[in-house]
Amino acid sequence: MSLASSKNLNNNIGDFLNIERKDELLIFEISNQEAGKTIREFLDSYALAKKKVHELYMRKKLLVNGVAQNSTYILKERDKFAIPVFEPEAIDFIPEKIKFDIIYEDDHLLIINKPAGIQVHPDQKKGTGTLVNGVAYYFQQQGLSHRVRYIHRLDIGTSGVMIFAKHYLAHSLLDRQLANKEIKRWYLALVSGVVKNSKGKIEAPIGKDRHHSSRRRVAKNGDYALTYYQVKKQFSNYALVELRLQTGRTHQIRVHMTYLGHPLLGDTLYGTKPNVQGLKRQALHSSKIEFIHPMTKEFLAFEIPFPWDLKKYIKN
Repeated sequence: MSLASSKNLNNNIGDFLNIERKDELLIFEISNQEAGKTIREFLDSYALAKKKVHELYMRKKLLVNGVAQNSTYILKERDKFAIPVFEPEAIDFIPEKIKFDIIYEDDHLLIINKPAGIQVHPDQKKGTGTLVNGVAYYFQQQGLSHRVRYIHRLDIGTSGVMIFAKHYLAHSLLDRQLANKEIKRWYLALVSGVVKNSKGKIEAPIGKDRHHSSRRRVAKNGDYALTYYQVKKQFSNYALVELRLQTGRTHQIRVHMTYLGHPLLGDTLYGTKPNVQGLKRQALHSSKIEFIHPMTKEFLAFEIPFPWDLKKYIKN
């Protein structure tokens, strides 16, 4: 059962006129707007690294109408340009059965609801017990030979929506979208105290805390960071707040809300008490994400409801 809402969603890439899949190949029919570009320029629009383009050329995998071409080949309207994005790859993490909800999946993307209490990836490739091990297991069970490519990360105690790319071309373009702040992310959090302003922004640089290796703090010489917030409901001594990230620094929401004087409930690293009425993690949930599909160019929006453990806290 889907936990997501979306717009203009279509699982069948064959219904999109410009691309189709054939075995290991992704085939583009070159449009009038794309005609006149070299293969290199065309792939640059998908953010594919020059090193990868050179590798495909050396392997004679840049195909136009079934014939291998140089990256300087000039594409013509209605050319069929193909590259092998679906070639089998060695799974790069140890597969391990770990439960998570799948929100959406097609040939290019896997969108999941990350459970709280699990790391996204291990410290070493041979590590286990993390989300990427679960994704590797899922790929294996589905007969998919894919590397595991996560586009962004969530803290171990944070739940919610995450994007994985299934092949190198989708990964390259989504990385560019993330760097250009074109992937929009919203979070829901329970924060301590009475928040004075119902909405606002926190624009404060974030750097490492030299007194605590695991912590970050607002620091003049830190990296630029911007968070927008809006109080959704104020309770007697805590509030439900929606936050939108404009940047993606480590622990950004946790640091910025602490800086504002309202650390997250359950966030022992940044100053609140543990196990507040049964709350066993920081009260933070990645609730919504919006971006453009890297291949079909469709607008996608996914929204995941507040998880039961945080709802339970509010009811209590």
